[in-house]
Amino acid sequence: MGTRADFRTTTTEALAATIVDSSGTGGSPEPFRTDLLPDVGDLVGGHYRLVRLLGKGMFGKVYVAERIDVPAHQVALKMVPREVYSGRNVERELVMLAAASHPNIVQLKDHGMTGGYVWLTMPVYEGVTLAERLRRGALELEEAYEVFLPIARALDALHKAGLRHQDIKPENIFLATFAGRLHPILLDLGVAAELDATFVAGTVLYASPEQVSALSKSADSLPLSGKMDTYCLAATLLFSIVGPENFPGEGAESRLEIVKAQEARAIQPLAFSALPGVTGPARELLGLAFGRWMNRDPALRPPVDVMADELDVLLEPQRAEERLVARRAVRQKVVRRVALATVVVLAGVGALFAYSKRETLRLASELNRARAEGAASFDKLDTCIASHGLAQREAQTCREAKTKEEAEFKAALENIAKAGGASEATMSRQMQTLEATFMARLRACEDDANAAIRQRAEERERISTEWRRRETELAFDRDEHKKIADARGGDLERCRAELEVQARTQGERSIAPAHSAAPPSGPLAPAAPGSAAPTPPARAPGAPAGTTD
Repeated sequence: MGTRADFRTTTTEALAATIVDSSGTGGSPEPFRTDLLPDVGDLVGGHYRLVRLLGKGMFGKVYVAERIDVPAHQVALKMVPREVYSGRNVERELVMLAAASHPNIVQLKDHGMTGGYVWLTMPVYEGVTLAERLRRGALELEEAYEVFLPIARALDALHKAGLRHQDIKPENIFLATFAGRLHPILLDLGVAAELDATFVAGTVLYASPEQVSALSKSADSLPLSGKMDTYCLAATLLFSIVGPENFPGEGAESRLEIVKAQEARAIQPLAFSALPGVTGPARELLGLAFGRWMNRDPALRPPVDVMADELDVLLEPQRAEERLVARRAVRQKVVRRVALATVVVLAGVGALFAYSKRETLRLASELNRARAEGAASFDKLDTCIASHGLAQREAQTCREAKTKEEAEFKAALENIAKAGGASEATMSRQMQTLEATFMARLRACEDDANAAIRQRAEERERISTEWRRRETELAFDRDEHKKIADARGGDLERCRAELEVQARTQGERSIAPAHSAAPPSGPLAPAAPGSAAPTPPARAPGAPAGTTD
């Protein structure tokens, strides 16, 4: 075959696809005499009047026809010359076609034959062929899935009825519209044959290796089976999603080029420039699937029902994108949760830090006040010491007065003795009186001095003891609150560091659950009511009262 027409048949309307059946090794086969078939206005089968031509091709014509007994009932009527079915059991094949009932297979409504042609009637659908749709551009993968999954199921039903289609191509897939919804339909069963039949037809551009071998009468012909349709469907699908510019074999002008294209489809079905938006594992899976569906060895090629189950690989890029979006959403959710937890923890830590600082300031204020009280106590102590000194000076004065009075008493005795004017008894009484007066005065002075000394000593000891106790307690409280403040500051820095590490870790993971930050423990927890306070440290022996750590 040396012309483009040999590889891709040209059709003008739905249901009018011509089929290339090149049984020779030379040029194109001669077309059948379709000019001898009935034309517009003629009556076919005694009931159908031909209204207008839908299309024509190498093997026949398709008309819009209406029943003369029900004028509103229109059908698509296809006429094929009788010689097309040479050597075939026409009645058997028509019965099998009628038995292949499936919503996505064109339905055979009526049929008949004459000595010159075979006629079939089918519904008239609204829509376009896949070939007409592809003129606007290649299909998106999701759109291709919606089109080819029903067609694959329809082919499976056809195979279960014992037939193979043999000529799947864009012109033979009709995109009908019912109630605004897409309804793909498999057309043109004119060259369908039994699964084990030796009759072979097809379009070389989309045909399987065994079809090409049989059509070219190759010596190494491969076994014929329903897997021919698997290849044709996969080739049509590949052409529909990559476009003619990336379809291996587009532009081939010889059978050798077609064979090379079939090898390329099995090894690397997706050209580098095809489907630029599909990358990574999704692209690899798609390429492997096409490699299986278009394997040159039919024994390694899956049947069409398995291919139907595997067609969801077309949705893998969409699923990968959805997974990526889901991961991003989860990551954003985790980041938001971590950020919220960070804000809450920082707010709590800030509040605790503010409370700790406020308590520290309060304690510092109390310490300053205690220092002021201590200074006042020191003033009182100085006063007590001064009073004690005054008492000691008074006692000394008393002792000096005693000494002076003793001296005066002795002087008085001496004067009395010198005077010699009084009797001994009188002198004795005078001396006793003077001595009693003197001793009373002396005892009173000493008692007052000793009482003042004791009172001052007791007051001094009491004030010193109270100050040392108060000073010790305040110093201990100051040290404890300083430790708490330092510990809380360290916990704050540690919480910040842990949150930063957690945020970085969550950003690096694909989906990871957020761990709540543990509340600070240890010194941040308030002391239990009634707990025993630590024993204040004892002051070193000899340390002056009022000294602090």
